[in-house]
Amino acid sequence: MSELLSRHVAGHAEEFLDAFRVLIVNGPRQSGKTTLLQQLNRERDGTYLTLDDGPLRSAARADPAAFIADGSSRPMMIDEIQRGGDDLILAIKAEVDRKAERGQFVLAGSTRFLSTPSLSESLAGRAGILEVWPFAQAELEGRGDPFLVTAFSDPEALRSSSLSEYGRRDYFELICRGFYPEAVAMRSELTRDGWYRTYVQSVIDTDIREMARIEEPSNLRQLLAIAAAGTAQEPNMAKVGSDLQLHRTTVSRYLGLLETVFLIRQIPAWSRNLVARAVRRPKLHVTDTGLAAHLAGVDADGLAARVAPARGPLVESFIVNEIAKQATWAPFRIGLHHWRISQGAEVDLILERNNGRVIGVEAKATDSIDQNDFKGLATLRDGLGEDFVHGFVFYTGARSLSFGDRLTALPISALWDR
Repeated sequence: MSELLSRHVAGHAEEFLDAFRVLIVNGPRQSGKTTLLQQLNRERDGTYLTLDDGPLRSAARADPAAFIADGSSRPMMIDEIQRGGDDLILAIKAEVDRKAERGQFVLAGSTRFLSTPSLSESLAGRAGILEVWPFAQAELEGRGDPFLVTAFSDPEALRSSSLSEYGRRDYFELICRGFYPEAVAMRSELTRDGWYRTYVQSVIDTDIREMARIEEPSNLRQLLAIAAAGTAQEPNMAKVGSDLQLHRTTVSRYLGLLETVFLIRQIPAWSRNLVARAVRRPKLHVTDTGLAAHLAGVDADGLAARVAPARGPLVESFIVNEIAKQATWAPFRIGLHHWRISQGAEVDLILERNNGRVIGVEAKATDSIDQNDFKGLATLRDGLGEDFVHGFVFYTGARSLSFGDRLTALPISALWDR
């Protein structure tokens, strides 16, 4: 399926190849990085190699200089670059320092390139970095103009009189299916569940153990399960450490490793000194709701039940993840944060451009909405003044509704369907 769908980040990849000597493509395993590299390879008539191939990996480690200077056409595209070791990166650095041409190498990795402990060289100043995530729903729907850019440029255009074709159950099905290309292609809940189980085992036992010395991988699996149960929340590090019988610093290190392999994202707290009591702890989200639902042991029927503790957090992570993916192909840089005042107002997601303009987003797992759902956004609007572009509450209802000055309720499907 991944070969049939255009990835919106491909345009940035072409632009970066023309601007930098090295393009680094980061993202989780099975997210579509290989498909993107092969697409670029066909268009650029380059050379594609993957270090998941044992003999190639051995050659790259034994003689990295010869490996990259074997006369292969450029750009040389090396998949799973983190498996090649530090000497391969140093050889690439020496090669691109010797030649100033753009687009010499494309390096794809399933770990965050700049934070991999085993690599001492970051290629800073020589490389452009892109992230490729599992599909966004906008890509699966074939939509070229989803929410994020319009929200900053023309937020009033998002107010529509048409009814969403998506219902509450549709969202729960999307959440539990997930967005990895392999999972999207599977029609059976049983096969998807097996795929997610194998995926977690592979990432922890292969990627994390290769880059960090972990004495007991089961602790990482338990921590990931706790993260899934607490997605869209600020983790209580002391409690997590107590539950796992790990020191708090070890828990922090393990969370960093899970973030390095793209299984979780930590959304930092935001403050522009609106109040002195703004909470500074990050909010944690599992980066794919299908994976989170699998780890939490919940399906669409469970989310639709009258009492479903996982419903609200998974709906929020679904919305946050969709927006985070759209940010990777936006034409401007966007910072993602959350905001909460102790015993006061809060906003689930703050989107801030580097020009200081801000959008607030709230997530509600309900079919109805009222003025109380906009309290945090209204506080943010009144505090920021003209820098506040708009505040949106996404909910499972069908209508777009105005709630006053720069405040709008939107169906969740407005993230991808205008």
